[in-house]
Amino acid sequence: MRRDILDSMSSSGLDEFLTACANLKNCKYVLAENRIAALLKTIADNRQLYSMFSAALYGFDYNQTFSESIVGRSFVLPSEPKTAAALVFRILLSIDSGVMPLQKFLQAYFSGDARNEAYAINESFARFTLEIVTPFETYCKMLYAQMLSSPTGVFGEDTLAQNYELDNSKFNEELKADALNALVTLADIAEQTIGNIVDRDEFIECVSGLQRALRADDGDNIVSSFFGVKFAVAYFFGSSESVSAIFKKIEYDITHLSK
Repeated sequence: MRRDILDSMSSSGLDEFLTACANLKNCKYVLAENRIAALLKTIADNRQLYSMFSAALYGFDYNQTFSESIVGRSFVLPSEPKTAAALVFRILLSIDSGVMPLQKFLQAYFSGDARNEAYAINESFARFTLEIVTPFETYCKMLYAQMLSSPTGVFGEDTLAQNYELDNSKFNEELKADALNALVTLADIAEQTIGNIVDRDEFIECVSGLQRALRADDGDNIVSSFFGVKFAVAYFFGSSESVSAIFKKIEYDITHLSK
């Protein structure tokens, strides 16, 4: 992220983040995805939290750490606070973007009482909040305190911003790849469902325009093409929850791409 954007973020404390963690821990499964999105927003909107996670993610190997955390049919967080915080952050990001559906993650590693499906998923979610979200909150408070007490050390703000700049291109490529895959899915759906050939071609051209802009890293055209896709989705698929979910992924990716 550009330094001027980083400097424009709020530098307030972590009260909103802690409130978002509490809201996530205290909700039922049906509200979980909305609460995860709200939690991630508190990080994106807070300069110090954003810098803290940027440092934690620098050099972090998500796939390897995730694999090492699988113990049988359970999921056990690493004992090192920074590694655990980075892992949970990436898990929440994957859930929010739709890359890893929350239900499948819960069923794989936090399975509950199979006798009652509704009860089982809420029991699994309760285990998830106890074993994942609660320690995540604790580790983040610890790291935040370390960051504030060490203005020139590993959690110094200038170092954090610099580290993020170094690793940012990789994160952007992941966002671009996710958005491009979702756009291919949108085009496929349009091919199958929009009967009028003129309307179909119009929709696919909107999608293609955003694809071209993303591949070219054309910031201005990414924004304008994105809004074209947004209006096309609303016009042709306004009542489709599945298409809305795909568009939500694209919106997340575009919003978080550095310019």
